[in-house]
Amino acid sequence: MSETSKMFVEAASRVLQDWCTKPAYEAAEAGGIHADLWQKLEEGGFTTLLVPENQGGVGASLADAVELLRLAGRHGAPVPLAETMVASWVLSQVGVPAVRGPLTLALGADGSSWKLSNSSGKAKLTGSQVDVPWGLSATVVVVAQQGEEAVVGVVEPGRISGTGRSNIAGEPRDNLAARALGITAMAATRSISRDQVLRHIAIARAGMMVGALGHALEMSVRYVRDRKQFGRPLGKFQAVQQQLAVLAGEVAASSAITDAAVARVDQWDGDLLVAAARARLADAVDKVSIAHQVHGAIGFTREYALHLNTRRLWAWRDEYGSALHWREMLGRHFIGTPADDLWPRLAAVGREEG
Repeated sequence: MSETSKMFVEAASRVLQDWCTKPAYEAAEAGGIHADLWQKLEEGGFTTLLVPENQGGVGASLADAVELLRLAGRHGAPVPLAETMVASWVLSQVGVPAVRGPLTLALGADGSSWKLSNSSGKAKLTGSQVDVPWGLSATVVVVAQQGEEAVVGVVEPGRISGTGRSNIAGEPRDNLAARALGITAMAATRSISRDQVLRHIAIARAGMMVGALGHALEMSVRYVRDRKQFGRPLGKFQAVQQQLAVLAGEVAASSAITDAAVARVDQWDGDLLVAAARARLADAVDKVSIAHQVHGAIGFTREYALHLNTRRLWAWRDEYGSALHWREMLGRHFIGTPADDLWPRLAAVGREEG
């Protein structure tokens, strides 16, 4: 962890611990954002971590940002922090002035897409997308069009057609639609593409998932150490130890592949490692039920904090590319590889993307 990362993680830890409280979670489940929590995150510079210093940001690396997002995932932070970080970075890359407040991204998904056009100097947006994180409560939605270059539009949620919805964690996931809607700004650049934006937000979400997984494991280890059954701590039973060892292995493997993917994405690369990280995390999320099993009945209650991690993990698993999407990407790359060449090709992914 870099010195920059340590400094921001320590500061963010205090903010998240103090402000990720019941009112903040309730605000999210009501379709909004807790104003005080968001203000503290903005004041701390966490939302502009990826924006270059000459544009008013921190100029930190993606690795630094993902380290902080692990902490946000650990706390189940009910705010669009990852979306705002990446959306602010996108705006800085395409030359659109920075926007304050919570931001979100609409990149198209599951067959949906956006079309941005510029006629007589007027930028217009057409398209639709379901399950946009905080789509109606963000300050602006940053929309990206499919293609080799990044064509980016900025639109205020109040001007776009939308239906409020939520995911299994109670976080806003809204349906948005527009038909030749005039928008605030539009820009295009070949310096980045929509797929590169997707890689950034996909690995940012992966960081949050690793944090949530790690916290679920920590809570489970603490519980079986303190809870006694038949006069012995639960953690002394071999069956419980075996289950927790499985979960610990999932956390370790997910953390390692996510770190490897972050390093490649920071070098404007990393399609396959991002796919591998997200696919591996999907497998790990399937095992998070172990945390509930070792907690017994209390683990399924709303009063106990475990659900803040597990519900988010189940929701985040398929955001910014489903598990099937990432697995298909890996399959298409390696299909047809002769058996003797498979391991060398796999090993080469981490060095030079195949």
